[in-house]
Amino acid sequence: MHTEADKDLVRLLKNGNIDAFDELFSKYSRRIYFFAISFLKNKEDSEGIVQETFFRIWKNRKKIDEYCSFRSFLFSISYNLIMDHFRKKLKEKEYCDFLKSRIQIKDFSTDKEIDFHNLNEHYQELIQQLPERRRQIYMMARFEGCSSKEIARRLKISVNTVENQMTAALKFLRKKLGQESIIALIFYNLFW
Repeated sequence: MHTEADKDLVRLLKNGNIDAFDELFSKYSRRIYFFAISFLKNKEDSEGIVQETFFRIWKNRKKIDEYCSFRSFLFSISYNLIMDHFRKKLKEKEYCDFLKSRIQIKDFSTDKEIDFHNLNEHYQELIQQLPERRRQIYMMARFEGCSSKEIARRLKISVNTVENQMTAALKFLRKKLGQESIIALIFYNLFW
């Protein structure tokens, strides 16, 4: 359904009108939220889908075709974000499963307690030992979820430099944690 009101709002939005954006957000955000939660079954993830959908609408506002259904366009973006979310979760699980199968634990007793606080402190200390630029790249990738391309753009360096720095950071962390220790297993599960 394509209403004249939406068409007018999209026309204003394309020219950067914040009020038009707010009105479209008010009109559609709850619908997008309920659409997302019907798939994700998680409040925070669904709210994130709403925010990311409207962020993309604002960012790409000049490219929106005012003669096409805005509602369909909006739900297409939301649906794609939801599918991306599922693909990311599946990829993370498959990667963790792969790592678990590759790491062999030689010295593990069931009554051995692991202090996660100490593990996290150790991990943070190791990150601080990285050279400044390498640490910055690693943190952008791991904690902000930035892609190599995004990091390269933001830091004004090549994608190849970003990838080389990430490889060096991961090699250092693996070496310090030890590939066959229980700490390495926990590290991979918590931070990969």
